[in-house]
Amino acid sequence: MFLDILGYVFGIGFVVFGISALVLWLTEIYKIISKSDKKVSYKNSFYFTILAIVCVLPLIIMANVL
Repeated sequence: MFLDILGYVFGIGFVVFGISALVLWLTEIYKIISKSDKKVSYKNSFYFTILAIVCVLPLIIMANVL
């Protein structure tokens, strides 16, 4: 029961943070390709990517153990 709830929390976190990281990375890449005058900052993209990885690692471990 507890592991089911934990799996749902990590799964939702992975989806939310993963999509956010993807959108932010694509926005930064678009800034580079379009040669925009805006400064490119990967800080937020990197943070969301790390959070998505932190959410997916326990999911992989739980799937292999259980």
